[in-house]
Amino acid sequence: MTKFKVVYRDASILGAHKPSGLATYRESRNDHADGFKELLEEQLTQRLFPVHRIDADTSGLVLFALDSRAAAGMTRLFKEQQVDKYYMAWCVGELPREGSINKGLKKNKTEQVESARTDYERVKVQRISGKSFSLVHVFPFTGRFHQIRRHFEMIGHPLVGDPLYGNSEEWKGYFQSEDEKRLMLLAESVEFMHPFTRKPIRIKTKPDF
Repeated sequence: MTKFKVVYRDASILGAHKPSGLATYRESRNDHADGFKELLEEQLTQRLFPVHRIDADTSGLVLFALDSRAAAGMTRLFKEQQVDKYYMAWCVGELPREGSINKGLKKNKTEQVESARTDYERVKVQRISGKSFSLVHVFPFTGRFHQIRRHFEMIGHPLVGDPLYGNSEEWKGYFQSEDEKRLMLLAESVEFMHPFTRKPIRIKTKPDF
């Protein structure tokens, strides 16, 4: 069994690195498919309480509570948008050095449009097979459905490897083999005030691309 990396742990909260291609926890529509939570519980021989999720295609940091009281506290912080989340991504094309995407997004499966803002800072530009790709640090101020993926597609710079909002022709030549193909989006770090100690906490994982 794959051994998952635990990057943070205290008496109430645990942070671990989820690989790309694995759901955060068991999906209700398929009770036979264990997610990251269930596999990590097996590895740690300990019950974990989910407090948020990231897309199955996204890799990186996922937080869990270690008891129901901590779960209530962390869930409240996420719901009230008191957790700052930072991502890293590879995008198609050469982006400006920095930017802010303020574009409303339709709520999942409805026509209701919600305000959404995503800021980014370009880290570097790389040319592969005659095409330009930008590595960016991303800070979503809001947490709409597939916000980062949809926002970058809207400005003409979809995320590399995005099967939903991109086109494989746009990143042709980026991946050296079929095994490497994935969504190039990483949940890199989070910052928040600890629900019990009230001390500022910053948890970060290492990039896997």
